[in-house]
Amino acid sequence: MTRFFVLALLISLPAHAAPDFASVVPALNATCIDCHSAKKTKGGVNLEPLLGDPQVEKEYALWEKVRQVVEAGEMPPADADELLPTEKDHLIAWVDAALTEVANRNAGDPGPVTLRRLTNFEYDNTLRDLTGIDLQLSKEFAPDGGGGEGFSNIGDVLFISPQQLDKYLSAARIIADHATVLPGSGISFHPQRIGLRGAKQIKDQSEQALYVWYQKAATPLLPKDGEDFREDAYMLACWKWKHKDLTGAQSLAQLATDSNLILPFLENWWTMLNNTKLESRFLDLTRTPWHHLPPPATDRPTEVPPAVTTTLAAIKAQRRSWLGEKDPGSGVQRRQQDADGLRPYPVRTAIPPNTTQVHLVVGDLGDGKVGDNVHFSKFSVKIQNKGQSYLAAVQAHLKVLHTSLTAPKTTPLEPANRKAVEQAIVTFNQALTLFPKGPDGQPSDATPLFLPAPQVLTLPLPPGTTEFSAVGQLDLSHPDADHASVQWTLTTSLPPDPTAIIPGVLTLWKRQTETSRQVMNDFNRMKSAFPDVMERRLEEVANNLNRNGQSGIGVYYFNDTQLTHVLPESEKRRLLEMREDWAYTSPTRLNPQQQTEYHQRLRNHLHHFADRAWRRPTSPEEKTQLSALYDAGLAAELAPESAAREAIVRILVSPHFLYKTETLPLATAPASAPGNAAPAEVKLDAHQIAARLSYFLWASTPDWPLRQAAANDSLLQPEIRKAHVLRMLKDPRANALAREFAGQWLEFAGFAENTTMDAEKFPEFTPTLRDAMNRETQLFFENLIRQDRSALDIILADYTYLNEPLARHYGVPEVVGPEFRQVSVKGLPRGGLLGMGSVLAKTSRPHRTSPVLRGNWLLNAILGTPVPPPPNNVPELQEHPEKPASLRAQLEQHRDDPACAACHNRIDPLGFALERFDPIGRLRQNDDLGHPIDTSASLTDGTQFDGFGGLRDYLATRQSPFTKLFSRKLLAYALGRSIQPTDTALISAMQKQLSENQNRFSSAVLAVVESRQFLQRRVD
Repeated sequence: MTRFFVLALLISLPAHAAPDFASVVPALNATCIDCHSAKKTKGGVNLEPLLGDPQVEKEYALWEKVRQVVEAGEMPPADADELLPTEKDHLIAWVDAALTEVANRNAGDPGPVTLRRLTNFEYDNTLRDLTGIDLQLSKEFAPDGGGGEGFSNIGDVLFISPQQLDKYLSAARIIADHATVLPGSGISFHPQRIGLRGAKQIKDQSEQALYVWYQKAATPLLPKDGEDFREDAYMLACWKWKHKDLTGAQSLAQLATDSNLILPFLENWWTMLNNTKLESRFLDLTRTPWHHLPPPATDRPTEVPPAVTTTLAAIKAQRRSWLGEKDPGSGVQRRQQDADGLRPYPVRTAIPPNTTQVHLVVGDLGDGKVGDNVHFSKFSVKIQNKGQSYLAAVQAHLKVLHTSLTAPKTTPLEPANRKAVEQAIVTFNQALTLFPKGPDGQPSDATPLFLPAPQVLTLPLPPGTTEFSAVGQLDLSHPDADHASVQWTLTTSLPPDPTAIIPGVLTLWKRQTETSRQVMNDFNRMKSAFPDVMERRLEEVANNLNRNGQSGIGVYYFNDTQLTHVLPESEKRRLLEMREDWAYTSPTRLNPQQQTEYHQRLRNHLHHFADRAWRRPTSPEEKTQLSALYDAGLAAELAPESAAREAIVRILVSPHFLYKTETLPLATAPASAPGNAAPAEVKLDAHQIAARLSYFLWASTPDWPLRQAAANDSLLQPEIRKAHVLRMLKDPRANALAREFAGQWLEFAGFAENTTMDAEKFPEFTPTLRDAMNRETQLFFENLIRQDRSALDIILADYTYLNEPLARHYGVPEVVGPEFRQVSVKGLPRGGLLGMGSVLAKTSRPHRTSPVLRGNWLLNAILGTPVPPPPNNVPELQEHPEKPASLRAQLEQHRDDPACAACHNRIDPLGFALERFDPIGRLRQNDDLGHPIDTSASLTDGTQFDGFGGLRDYLATRQSPFTKLFSRKLLAYALGRSIQPTDTALISAMQKQLSENQNRFSSAVLAVVESRQFLQRRVD
């Protein structure tokens, strides 16, 4: 059949009829076979064997490529016989019909099953999320290769060698050495290696862990130092509850809400005020006056009597007097533990202006005066800021007073003034008589003043006194000193009762006596009820671990029951688990029943760990096997924790962990399809879908919400799946998509580790700059994914992510500071991936730009129209010609060779458009040889544009090829296999979803997740 006759036949066909293959063979023979046959196989394409049978299903990708280059006018080349327009139309029509028929024959087929192991990146992520520690153990593994679609997670390239198995075993042992295994809290992993531990070490760790947990849990809940503890408000609420028949109070909880109080603290106040078994004379300073508060008036039951308010304010002041107002922890409550009768204790007080006397109060602590004898010495005053002996000051003042009476005056004293002076002389002389006399018969400081308790010694003050002090010491030589318990203090106001405890004053006694023990017991109960600083309030909570479930006596404190009511559910579980750890590890020896329970708990924890590690519930048989592994360790005389670690190692080297297994129960697996029928397939169960989702979006194992949705099968519902997808895309773990999916598709993966430049020519390309470029790209994709932006932003965004150094490198103004942030670059030659230094450097040579690399990258990674690799006989580009010419001129000379022109006519123009960027992403006007840079581009289809802006405008007209490529790549990454003809309909559906949803990233993800390919699998 001649070509003319075939042409006439084609013209005569109805417009709607698709030609058969025989009708296009003559055109192929006439225009293609000369270059694409067994004799000459340009571009690695041989069409000759297909002229008899096109084998479209097997050679789908080849015929797709034929259609692409024919429609674009790239084939036949200019120096070959040209396809007539009608021949071209019919060839394209036949290819379209043939490809569509193959694609639709079993559209949605899940594709061949290749068992996929975890990639190195997935392995590290999985261990990180499984254990909570990130050891990056895969750095010791062999690197992963790329699959048919350019991704490392493609099943066909994920092999395991014997050497890799050894690496996995070593890594599992390292992980196990970081594990603690306890009966309550189970299997936990720690940043540091734990190693072998004995029973005492395990007990100590359990105690320390629980102690620290209590403190961390209580820290945000307890009042801080310096805050108002609102003692009066709590006591008032307790008063209202005490008289609830009159006040109408419904509950402590209601009173706490009404007064904005913490309910556990209010409960503790009520317990302390009414605890008759809690004996403490120091606590009674608070309790007794509270119990004596008058009730509400019967005719005004909701009003608080003034006497109640006044008394509560006084009790609050008394309470605070123990603590040290200005410096919490410096008061008597802290200093009392170091006090005893062996040392002298000074007392000092400031004297307000016009104060005429000071009171030295010696109290007997309200328990009687037996042995309460104190010697005082070193009575001193400050007058006009000058320190001196009190006796000397008094004697000096007496001389002044006597002189005022006897010295001759022109104006005698008034009678009233004379009487006052005479009275003052009497008063000061009486004070002198209180002091022991020296050898000369005069009052002397040489012998201490003896004062037994209880008493108040009032001493007059010389005018101008600003401070008074003395030093007291318990008389330990007295026969009754063993019974001593005494306080002393100074005051210029109304002195306290010396027959009762003086609030806020040290108590002195003789050490190691019954009296000292009784007093300190009472005092320590007050300290426990009202710790003076935050640290001790935390200790009171932490001491719950030794209380066996009983409450402490603290007021600003939480017992275990109270904690479980105020903490989130996860922390509540944590407390119960750690209490169980302590219950099993604190006893010196466990009884037989406890030992049995201990081992069964560890077995159960191993089963639960296997559930998580294997990403599905373990079967009864698997549980039995794991328990047997643990028991074998015990039989080999391993400690329980060591035996459990051996089982952990086995779990982590199991194929169920290392591979994304999707096993099927034998009873449900359908038989293989007979003959030429479509392959049999089954729906994935909820756990398998959860794993597919998590490794697609996070490159890691499912989290707890996803596992829960799998456990109750709600993940099988489309609306639940969608909710989880949207949640997961917003999670920081979705950054894995930016690194693995975007990084491998768009070829910037490994930029920070593997990109180098000529250091002499580009000294600015430092590791810091390279890391900043990498961070820009990573942030761009992380935010595109997590903020659900348009996929078209990859090529058309008018923003990027910069910090000041990178912005300065790019020439972008008004970016200040080291922090990266989103920056608008509208109107500048930046934005999207094309203006990023990481891509521009990655597509350059170490010493110069490369329009070929950049153009080829655009064709391959952005437009999805890659060119074949160059033939072996292509001459090298001349780098240093005798007569310097521009790089563009060199490339044009290179294209004079017909073997090069076919591809370079497509590649080079796209690369020329980016020539304004140097190899490290800076803008420039001239090339390395000083020639002005020509960024104009002319494509084979006649399209022309200029520079970065023109290229972006051109790509804006090519959105459909870009979204098709984006969809294809996303689908391949999600499924972990090469794209099949039967995926064509799904790719079209993904493009449609994108178009209908402003090209949002999530719309393509959801289309994948709801597809038959994602939710089902072949059984063959």
